[in-house]
Amino acid sequence: MSEKGKTEVYFDGACPLCRREISLYRKLDKEGVVSWVDVANCHPTVSGLTKDELLKRFHIKNKQGVILSGARAFFDLWKELPGWKWLGRLGKYSVIVNMAEIMYIGFLRVRPFMQKCMNLFEKNKA
Repeated sequence: MSEKGKTEVYFDGACPLCRREISLYRKLDKEGVVSWVDVANCHPTVSGLTKDELLKRFHIKNKQGVILSGARAFFDLWKELPGWKWLGRLGKYSVIVNMAEIMYIGFLRVRPFMQKCMNLFEKNKA
């Protein structure tokens, strides 16, 4: 997996939306401070979580080894990325994290439909 002290990001590489977002983050990670784990194409060992659980929500293991998911995980990741650190710092305000989590849960509900649309778009584009 990753080197000790690095943030590990677990993402669904089979999801076209997730791939695009992670692609953006990877481009920003010029210094390689993050390890990127495509859960769809491997069987990562993450304490207490199944592959299915990792695919359902965005997860990271932060530098301290703490597993975070959903909005909290995004804020922690953003603290590592140039140009996004200011957004990551907003994660210290619980009201902002709670609102972001509500929006993330809403996104998860429409994600399957959005994935189908993206897959159709990508097929028509090819």
